[in-house]
Amino acid sequence: MTTRGYTVLGWIVWQIGSRIARRKLAENRAKLGAAAAILLVVVGGLLAARSGSSE
Repeated sequence: MTTRGYTVLGWIVWQIGSRIARRKLAENRAKLGAAAAILLVVVGGLLAARSGSSE
């Protein structure tokens, strides 16, 4: 294989790898956002329950 062949092969592998990495990052970002929203709801509920029971 020539140097040019390795360059083209490397470019193709880079393109595929970067697309897969972007897709995985987007999936994890959505999961982290959902977990943060759930955590905020739970903390808000705990704070509401604590302030309601003191009255």
